[in-house]
Amino acid sequence: MSQFLGYVAIGISQGLVYALLALGIVLIYKGSRIVNFAHPYFGLLAAFVCWWLTDRAGFMPFAGGTRPRFLLAALITVALIALNGFSIEHSIMRRLRGGPRLVTLVATIALAQGMVGIVLLLFARNFESFNTFRSLPTVLPWHFSVGTRVVTGADIQVLLIVPLICAALAGFFRFSKFGVAVRAAAENGDAARLLGVSVDRVSQFTWVTGSVLAALAGILITEVRGSLDVASLSTGFLVRGLAVALVGGLTSLSGAVAGGLIVGLAEAMIQWLSGAGKPLEFVGGGGPELLLFIVVVAFLILKPGGLFGEREETEDKVAFVPTLRELPVRLQGTMAAKAVRVMGYAMLTVVLLIPLTTGPKTTGTLVLVTVFGMVGVSLTVLMGYSGQISLGHWGLVGVGAFAAANLFTRLHIPYLLTMVLTVLIGMAVSLVIGLPALRIRGLYLAIVTLSFNLACEYWLFKTHFLAQGTSGVFINGPKLGPLNLDDNSNRPIFYFAVICLLLSIVVARNLARSGTGRGFFALRENEKAAATLGVHLTRYRLLSFAVSGGIAALAGAVYGTYNGIVQSEQFGTGVSLVLVAMVMIGGLGALSGGPLGALLVFGVPAFLDFANDWVVSIGTGILLLIVIVRARGGLAGLLQWARSGLVETIDDLAKQSQATPPAPTPVSPAAPAP
Repeated sequence: MSQFLGYVAIGISQGLVYALLALGIVLIYKGSRIVNFAHPYFGLLAAFVCWWLTDRAGFMPFAGGTRPRFLLAALITVALIALNGFSIEHSIMRRLRGGPRLVTLVATIALAQGMVGIVLLLFARNFESFNTFRSLPTVLPWHFSVGTRVVTGADIQVLLIVPLICAALAGFFRFSKFGVAVRAAAENGDAARLLGVSVDRVSQFTWVTGSVLAALAGILITEVRGSLDVASLSTGFLVRGLAVALVGGLTSLSGAVAGGLIVGLAEAMIQWLSGAGKPLEFVGGGGPELLLFIVVVAFLILKPGGLFGEREETEDKVAFVPTLRELPVRLQGTMAAKAVRVMGYAMLTVVLLIPLTTGPKTTGTLVLVTVFGMVGVSLTVLMGYSGQISLGHWGLVGVGAFAAANLFTRLHIPYLLTMVLTVLIGMAVSLVIGLPALRIRGLYLAIVTLSFNLACEYWLFKTHFLAQGTSGVFINGPKLGPLNLDDNSNRPIFYFAVICLLLSIVVARNLARSGTGRGFFALRENEKAAATLGVHLTRYRLLSFAVSGGIAALAGAVYGTYNGIVQSEQFGTGVSLVLVAMVMIGGLGALSGGPLGALLVFGVPAFLDFANDWVVSIGTGILLLIVIVRARGGLAGLLQWARSGLVETIDDLAKQSQATPPAPTPVSPAAPAP
């Protein structure tokens, strides 16, 4: 019993911090109708800045690590994060206010990537700084025991601060004029504007206040856990905040508090019941992440509005897939168009011949670029064709990698048959994930897929049945005719990966040109209109998930073969967010966008020997924002624009040369008559 009470204390303390984080998510959503996926990363940045000011900054008063210095550092940090929230709303989110919600979602992913990169650059850019132990002092020195659990001063601070903040927010929204205005703007922005309520001021307030709440949550959870690192305040913190907001209701502040306590206590109970000799011992250390996935799916299907909120209808029109410029009809089939096409094939051939002159490291990088290009094609089918968004695609790649490793290494199935079975397994798993898409879509579906990847990373990919625990499964590449996939030069596995990529592109292209593709596009553009015209929405939703999952699983099989071993650490949830950025940067409207984005996001930093994590994070964040605001066609759009310009130039030059009359032949004067 005493041990049980100790876990209850853990659950209440962490649940209140989750509630504080979810309050910020709900507040920003109420004020701007944006689900801010960058929200917990505000807390990540705040915790690291507060630690640096407390422990390392030379200009701060008081001794380093003391409570007075920590209090001053916390105040400065909260002010800086509030200013950051204000600048983001004013310079970025306001420009995207009239766009589809999924565009703003992708913009918040870009912000999340940027903040992770900033933290890595400033505080963990080398091995020594990355492995530095960091912690924050607690203000209250008291502590007492509940069963086997010591309730520390950090826990007491949470028990005091979070209820006070909740009460202050409740009073503000209930009794102040501006609080009522915020509620009015959240309910109906157009009507509030007619009544004189400034929607801009409301949005600014919610972003600033939400950022402050995220900063406080990041600082408090660091004190409760006793240590600070990037992993504990990134995707896991994000999924917990989103899960709490969904359980309580995405529009309910009181629901965020109730949801936080429910999720925190449930997480603690799972940890207690999964201990040695307990009923749920089989779930292992990934029990909380599995619980989050189940809770998110269950609430979105059974009670989408949460406990205290109302169901939020997502948009019928996705409209975040750009229409890329095609060649004018008058230029199609011309000699100029054919010449440019031949030039493109020649350049592609040169690229494919590069591995014949490079070493294993460069060729290995090309293998990874090809694998990520396949994942980009998979996302193009799902997001670009049918408008369904996935933030957990790297988990599907992991499913394919583990399936191939188990089929080939443990069950001794021939390799090519293993690849076929892996594709089928990926399609089946993706169908299961796609089942919630029959009732939920858009933003909600993004949350489901993100929590799926987290459950895979911490639970599924560590089970003894699939992964032999944390040791992983070896997979040694076989010899397929002239291709020895285990060759140390990496050339055979590169050309095998290219073959798989080309097959994926052919399948996706043929699908787009068929009647099924037209059904996908109708589903993407406007679901209600498509249903009115007789389009079978359920069939096309599930089919898009199945095809996309099959291609992702194939990429996972190639990825596992290249690495030689498949382990859970290879499939971190944060990579899924980078993949969405990658395909958007490459150009979601074209199949070439995935490989182009993979080359820029993953290949270029590696080729330049500058592949630090912070470079990739900051670079992808900046590029993604540029694509969203300025060039939604991405790299594929730029290439098509350049191709059109080149074809027009060649065609004009050809016409000018044909229109120029030949020079007259000089006529010699006639000889005089004799």
